[in-house]
Amino acid sequence: MEHIILMIFNLQYEDYPLTYEGDPSWLRQRLDIFKKYCVNAFANQTDPNFHLLIYCDSTTPDPYKSELLNLETQYKFITICWEFSKAYGDNFWENIFQNSILDNIKTLVSPDTTEVICSRFENDDIPEVRYNEAIKLAHQHCDIISIAKGLYWDIKNNQFLDSVFPTGPFISVKSKLDNFMSPHEDEHHNYITQRGGKPIITEENLWIQLIHGDNIWNRLDKMPGQLISAPSDEYLKLHFAYE
Repeated sequence: MEHIILMIFNLQYEDYPLTYEGDPSWLRQRLDIFKKYCVNAFANQTDPNFHLLIYCDSTTPDPYKSELLNLETQYKFITICWEFSKAYGDNFWENIFQNSILDNIKTLVSPDTTEVICSRFENDDIPEVRYNEAIKLAHQHCDIISIAKGLYWDIKNNQFLDSVFPTGPFISVKSKLDNFMSPHEDEHHNYITQRGGKPIITEENLWIQLIHGDNIWNRLDKMPGQLISAPSDEYLKLHFAYE
């Protein structure tokens, strides 16, 4: 089964500051985080058969654009979709973006593909090295799932929160291409509470969401879960390819 992971990296929306302005810019910080913490976990998946489809603003200037292109060259599982996004407003999700996702997926999969798995990640999320394997296994039993068990990591204070979040953002959808459902077309909670999705609660943590002061929540006390002792360096290397 083809698995496509969607990542919105730096699309620009109406009435928001430009992601590449400021010192340091939002994009500078996110690129540094993605390269330091996240991309190696994708590169070390136990099942390497997946595509990471990254959406970037086509007006992104250098040096950021060159860095993104270098990532695409270095990691064959990465495909960048350059979208002109400065005019995107409230109807973006319902119209332009959903059509773009399906069109791009069709370029990644084989011509005889009729069904795909599509999941979502942010550029400051880390997958466990068995994430792709676990997604495919879970979808043998359910078309819509959330991966509920994971960690929040405050990288400034090196604090960790152990969490089970049944309606969290780690949504994955299996659907037919001729009746495609994106994991981005609705609020993540609704896939479980309204669309019949199933939370998958594993023994192992299958994701880390980084807390770093510049993401939407930015504090551990806003997250579901309980504080735990920091995992060992060996644990983070073995399970999340972090060194």
